Amino acid sequence: MYQRVKRFNRILKLREDSRREEQATLASERREELDVLDHLAALEGEKATALREFSTAAKPGMNCTQLWFQRQFIDAIDTDISKGRVSLNDVRQRIAGTEARLVERHKDVRVMETYIGHLKEAAFKEELDAEQIELDDVATMQYARVQREGA
Repeated sequence: MYQRVKRFNRILKLREDSRREEQATLASERREELDVLDHLAALEGEKATALREFSTAAKPGMNCTQLWFQRQFIDAIDTDISKGRVSLNDVRQRIAGTEARLVERHKDVRVMETYIGHLKEAAFKEELDAEQIELDDVATMQYARVQREGA
């Protein structure tokens, strides 16, 4: 019985390792999400600054070429923001997948822990039963000896 417990403990260890790997992956993806969010926030700030400059750019001495370049700069920032949002969406989808896998790994670990707990209880009960049988045998032998000596 204890060999079964040891075997299932090894299986449990593998499942726990798998769960830890998923947790590490999730942590990495969350850091990546924060990096993308920080980058998007910086781009949004840069865009706001560029728009302010563009709105105040209609000053005397400003030519059309300069306005066009400022507008192109704003468009480039918009393109970067769009790419960042797509990247953010991709990261969030990966996070959702990793979270689902992590939940499954956690369930696997819990099931295995429960099963091993039942095995340990059964082994303990088996051991107690065997001990009780031994005690009963000893008591029976002592009783029989006392009965023979007394008769």
